[in-house]
Amino acid sequence: MHSENSETPGQNRSQSLRNQIYEILSEKLHRGELLPGSVIDQKKICKELGISRTPLNNALIRLDAEGIVTIHPRSRVTVNILEEEDIQYLYGIIGTIESTLVANGFDNYTTEVLDQMSELNKQMKEYVREGDLRSYSLLHYEFHQFFIMMAPNMFAERILRPIKNRLWDFPAKSFPQQWYLDACAEHDRILEAIRDKDLEEAVFCMKDVHWDFEYNKKYIRAVYFSQNNRP
Repeated sequence: MHSENSETPGQNRSQSLRNQIYEILSEKLHRGELLPGSVIDQKKICKELGISRTPLNNALIRLDAEGIVTIHPRSRVTVNILEEEDIQYLYGIIGTIESTLVANGFDNYTTEVLDQMSELNKQMKEYVREGDLRSYSLLHYEFHQFFIMMAPNMFAERILRPIKNRLWDFPAKSFPQQWYLDACAEHDRILEAIRDKDLEEAVFCMKDVHWDFEYNKKYIRAVYFSQNNRP
């Protein structure tokens, strides 16, 4: 007899397929194959991937829960448009939570952990200079995961993951290299503050610089709302 939390092999396969389809859709969003405001051609995707509607529907339900798409009556699905006020709100949430995580896990950052984070940040700078935004974004996500690892919190992780996916799963409309280099410099500043045991500086830089909407507004508008690249 299975326990309440046990899963059958069939359930595991279904879950794995749903996750695979979710990742494929996320990649399509990032490459600009599914644009904000567009209707998702579900029949085309099913045919392209050789799947039934069920795993696709399950993946779309997850994207709907994360605010990336909206499922309408009669199975119509559209990709949501991200407005400037949405980004301001999301930046505020991330800044508040991550600055809290830094404070709560402040004594858990060992020299080894900080060195790993510094190395990730160094690689990010190289990707920015090479113009490889995709690789930069992957390492950026990994870098910020350390703040959750140092102060584990299920609710923080469940809130942050879909927000970051929402911000980063769409193609950038421009590539202001200086913005990404500035972000790396802010990472260095945060790490230096943690090494120096300067909690106030670390929290300030995280919340009021790195994730401050007004501080980043010029670049946010260029990346998300460039008129030359609107669909």
